Amino acid sequence: MAVTTDQVAEVATPFEVESITESANSLNPPGPRWRAWAIIALTVAVLTLGVVSVQLALEVRDNQHDDNRDQAVADTARRIAVQLVSLNHTSAKQNLDTIAADSTGSFRDQWDKISGNFASVLQSGQVESTGEIKESGIVAIDDDHATVLTAVTSVVKNTEAPEGQQRVYRMKMTLDHNDGRWLVSNVEFVA
Repeated sequence: MAVTTDQVAEVATPFEVESITESANSLNPPGPRWRAWAIIALTVAVLTLGVVSVQLALEVRDNQHDDNRDQAVADTARRIAVQLVSLNHTSAKQNLDTIAADSTGSFRDQWDKISGNFASVLQSGQVESTGEIKESGIVAIDDDHATVLTAVTSVVKNTEAPEGQQRVYRMKMTLDHNDGRWLVSNVEFVA
């Protein structure tokens, strides 16, 4: 049942009637001005949501880029570390060429100088070495350079140890990003 202003006037003072009438009128929106503010508020909310969505998408993309880069560096370092300790006198040239193809800079220059002599040492000693990564970890990384530590074991068979000897190596490797590939630019054997 609706109460009219006349009915309220019978039980209320004139001041109370005016207050009740103003309250009832304030429940009705003022028209076009209210719609304009609603549209502005909605527009601001949509724009804010859009900006936040774009920022989140960019952050996800950057994180995915970093994860992909880190995985590529880790995979390359592990592969090259195994290549360095997995050598066979029957495929010496192929083994050494593979290492050269994965290297750059001063390491590549040094490798090119020693690989010819190294191939003859492998052949004369009948060397067969098979390596395995035990642990590896990225120490430092950006989009152009990375430093990785690896722990590698290998079983080395040769004319002096035909039954094989296990050897343990720890390598600090520097990798550079060149033409879309990660290549080793320095290798240090550390204690």
